[in-house]
Amino acid sequence: MGMIDLDDLRELKNDFATELRRKNRSKQTIDGYLVRIDYFIDYLIENQLPTTVPEVTRDHLGSFIEHLLTRPNKRTGEPLAAEYVRGHYRSLQQFFKYLVAEEIIPTNPFDKMTLPDAPEKLVTVPADDQIRALLTQCEGTDFESLRDTAIIRLFADTGGRAGEVEGIDLDHLDFEEDSVLVTGKGRRPRSMPFGDKTRTALRKYLRARAKHPKAKNDEPSLWLGRQGPMTAHGIRQMLERRAAAAGIDHIHPHLFRHWFAHNWLANGGQEQDLMMLAGWRSRQMLARYGKSVADERAKAAHRRARLGDKL
Repeated sequence: MGMIDLDDLRELKNDFATELRRKNRSKQTIDGYLVRIDYFIDYLIENQLPTTVPEVTRDHLGSFIEHLLTRPNKRTGEPLAAEYVRGHYRSLQQFFKYLVAEEIIPTNPFDKMTLPDAPEKLVTVPADDQIRALLTQCEGTDFESLRDTAIIRLFADTGGRAGEVEGIDLDHLDFEEDSVLVTGKGRRPRSMPFGDKTRTALRKYLRARAKHPKAKNDEPSLWLGRQGPMTAHGIRQMLERRAAAAGIDHIHPHLFRHWFAHNWLANGGQEQDLMMLAGWRSRQMLARYGKSVADERAKAAHRRARLGDKL
C-alpha cells in the first residue's frame, strides 16, 4: 500500500467534510460541496494538472471556472447556467478558505478572484388560477386526492421549502396553534402557521392516512406513498403529474414559495414578518422572491396611496 499524500485534494476534501459535520451542516449541504470539489479534481486529472494543494494556483482555478462557463449542457446543448457555475465557485472558495484557516496553505488562490457574473433571471410566480386548477385536479375522497390536496395547500399557505415539507412527522403538527414545526436551512427549527382550509385538508388526510397499509408500526412520516414515506423527489413528481393533468406547463415546490412571498407583500404583509415566516436571515431574499411581479405590487401600492389625488 502506497504512502498517503495528506496534501492531496482527494484527502483534504474528506477533512473538509469532517469540519462541516462538526459545524452541524446538513448532509445535503456537505454532499453538494463534495460533488463540486470532485468536479474540480476530475478536471485537474483530465488536464494533467497537479492535485496537491500547495501546487494548485489561481490560474488552475480560473481555467476550471472558464471551462464550466464554456461547457455545453449535455441535455440542451446550451452553455451551463451562470448560477450553476457560481455554485461551483462558492463551494471551492469555501474549501480553500478552510485550507488557509487550517494553515495547510499560506495564502488563498481565490484572493482577488471575482465571482462570475450571472444575468438576472426572474422566476415567474404562478397565477392564482393555476394553483386553483391544481387543487381542482385533486378533488376526490380517495387517499391520493386527500394527500395531494393537503400537500399543495400546505405549500401555498406556508411557503415552506420542499425539504421542509417532505420532512414533516406526525408529531410536528400542532392543531391547537394550527402550525407545523419544520427544520430549515442550517438545521434551524421554524414554526409555520397555516389557515383553516389547510387545517381541514390536513385533518381529512390524517383520517385517510390512519387506514393506509404503510401507516402501521408507528410510521412517523406525515406523507405516505405506495412504497412508504414520500421523498422530496416523490412530491415533485406528484406536482408534475397534477400540473400536466391541469394543463399547467411546469410547477415545482419552490414556485409556491415565490407565490407565498409575492402574495404576502401584495396584501400588505410586513417584510420582517415574511423573513420570519420564510426562515430568511438575509434581506436580499426579499428582493429575490416574487421579483417578477414586484412591478405589479408597486402599481397596486400607488393606486392605494392616491398621492396625486391628495393635492
